[in-house]
Amino acid sequence: ISANTTAQATIVAPNQLTAIRDLEFGAVAKPTTGTTTVTVASAATATATPSVSGGNGFVPTAGQAHAATFRMVGTNGQTYSITTNTLSFTNAAGNLTGIGAESPVAASGTLNTLPASGQDDLFIGGHFDITSANAVAAYTGTLSLTVNFN
Repeated sequence: ISANTTAQATIVAPNQLTAIRDLEFGAVAKPTTGTTTVTVASAATATATPSVSGGNGFVPTAGQAHAATFRMVGTNGQTYSITTNTLSFTNAAGNLTGIGAESPVAASGTLNTLPASGQDDLFIGGHFDITSANAVAAYTGTLSLTVNFN
């Protein structure tokens, strides 16, 4: 006598997170008075202009900024959580303050769950404060994102 049963296997895509576009603030003119907060929104736009508030700092040339883009690859409907989302500038000491990353926005519109394709992009902006005392310089740093796939 013999019997058969069904054999099943589920092959899943490896969980991947890849940075595909840097966070860019563009050129910002420092204020002569007060503190100016410079913010690049978390959005999919190819070019943007940072928003500025406070002080009298301004953006002399529009359209030089954009949010960073991180691509996630997993499986249909897979959930994930974001455990780290930080922004830092290596030469910010004594110059840039109030540095931070904005909340991520998912291209699919649904944060923490991959769409049916198993792939989604996260857009992440950032912000910092400047004053008249800031050194005129090019500031570079790192936007770090850690995602845990469930």
